[in-house]
Amino acid sequence: MRRMTGLALAAAVALLLAGCVQTPTRVDTARSEAPDKSYTVDLPVGWIKQATVDNRKLLVSRDGFLLNAIEVSRQPLKEAFPKTKKAATDSMFPAELAELEIAEIKAEDQYTAALNVIENEPAEIDGHEGFRVRVSFKNARGLEIQRVAAGFADRAAYYRLAFQAPILYYFDTYYPEFQKTLASFQLAGSARKTTSIPAQIMLSCASVWPDHATPE
Repeated sequence: MRRMTGLALAAAVALLLAGCVQTPTRVDTARSEAPDKSYTVDLPVGWIKQATVDNRKLLVSRDGFLLNAIEVSRQPLKEAFPKTKKAATDSMFPAELAELEIAEIKAEDQYTAALNVIENEPAEIDGHEGFRVRVSFKNARGLEIQRVAAGFADRAAYYRLAFQAPILYYFDTYYPEFQKTLASFQLAGSARKTTSIPAQIMLSCASVWPDHATPE
């Protein structure tokens, strides 16, 4: 078994000390089950995964959350967007959910508040009508960060899959891994397996994305 990189280990330790996540483990088999068993998804083999203590989020990284991170989350509808204190409903159009997701990202900190929306389009996730947005922003050192978030809501919860990385090298290198994860997402009990998606994720319990004021 390969060891975690120093950055991945440091990020994992920081999250553990914050009391937000469970013990990290290596992804040895791609097919993985949600912490609460509500879905299954393919994760990149060799990456490090860990779940938040409330079992709502599954976090995955290869080199540390500052460099590449995938987040898969299942939030109660009333708590879908905690920073903006907005709820999701299964009757919302994908475009409405997309706008709420963009607003939620903007509310993270002063850096994401100045984000640019690169793409905002419909997406199918496990047979559900959803959205996919791609945004960019700069951190405290002027490094451009890009994030892709895709999500949908059903009667049970709001589901979101997201990927974030610096545009310099890391985003283009590991974005294909996220695309595989997104295409593989399947709710428990779902009879339909999605094989493709029309697609051309502050170390705190509230948000697992890195503090953008933190130097790389």
